[in-house]
Amino acid sequence: MATVNKNLGTSVSMTVTNLSSLASSATAGWQSARVDDTSTKAIDYQLEVKLTMANTAPSNDKAVYVYVSPAYYDGSAWYQTDGGTTTLPGGSEATYTIASPNDLKLLGILNYTTQNMVLQGQFNLSNVFGNTTPDGFQLVIVNYTGAAVTAAVVAYKPITFTVA
Repeated sequence: MATVNKNLGTSVSMTVTNLSSLASSATAGWQSARVDDTSTKAIDYQLEVKLTMANTAPSNDKAVYVYVSPAYYDGSAWYQTDGGTTTLPGGSEATYTIASPNDLKLLGILNYTTQNMVLQGQFNLSNVFGNTTPDGFQLVIVNYTGAAVTAAVVAYKPITFTVA
């Protein structure tokens, strides 16, 4: 009888230069570098987002929105899901502006209910995509809490299975 084993890959910290000072805005956000799954072929990804907020009272939506932009790779070019604007996520860590509505997939929300909070959440791509992982993906984070982000950690682990 075969045994199926779940394997958690090594945690990879993402570059968060443009996220670590992100002001509160309904549309101005941050995009991660693209995670390429064409060689890893993970069945899921575990994601960690930790944001330290400025000592400012909550306002606006009192929330940080964590989106995922799935990417399709045809063997020579990437096709990225759009944020409702003419500018597609570019594959590299940067600031990114979204519109409402947009075609990004909402991965989760981090609520900012008390001044000077550290927001922390764990998400799985399977919460959005079920049992099929896209060829690649980028995270898009929009901070609409009323407070600026002062420090950030974003990391991911691929999840694979082996049969023994």
